[in-house]
Amino acid sequence: MAEGKIVDIAALDPHKASEVICVHCGKRWLAVRPTETLLRDLRCPDCKNYGYVIETGEVLKEECD
Repeated sequence: MAEGKIVDIAALDPHKASEVICVHCGKRWLAVRPTETLLRDLRCPDCKNYGYVIETGEVLKEECD
């Protein structure tokens, strides 16, 4: 019997990457999340608050090697 590789099926879900900012404390970062995740559900890594994150509108350039 062959053993299979365990794959996290959530890792195969579509994801979105964008620059975001917490309007509460001003922290900016790149957020990678499943596409169905709402911005209000993101937690700021600095002030730890939910509900203050918005996308900056910065267009991220895709690069492939």
